[in-house]
Amino acid sequence: MPNSFRSIGLIARATSEIGNQLFQRADLQNNQFIYLMRIVENPGITQTDLATQLYVDPSTCLRAVRKLIDHQYVTRQMDARNKKARPLIATAKGRSVYPELQAYEQQILAIGTHGLSAGEALLLAELLAKVATNVQEYQATQDE
Repeated sequence: MPNSFRSIGLIARATSEIGNQLFQRADLQNNQFIYLMRIVENPGITQTDLATQLYVDPSTCLRAVRKLIDHQYVTRQMDARNKKARPLIATAKGRSVYPELQAYEQQILAIGTHGLSAGEALLLAELLAKVATNVQEYQATQDE
């Protein structure tokens, strides 16, 4: 059986590299475009939740968020109920870039699934979801 995880890794690295090159002119480097997409899609997300959602360590997330703030794509808000929480909100600049980020995501999806029938694309999505769940469950046992 071929090593599917190598293929998954190749896909992740290639799409990341393409995205980094594409959005470099907008000062979105080192996968910051992925962070910005999640912040726009989840207004008020905390940095902790963002790190969890993206499966990155908190210090990596902090560096990316700081750069997004420095480039005025994101701002931190004050939470009236929880003074410790600093929800992240996309600025007008961040929201204005989102359609381009979303278009890139859809383009990569179309390229990656080119030649697959609708049934094959659905099966691929289901199988990848199972693999992701298995890996997440395994990771949870390692963290204990």
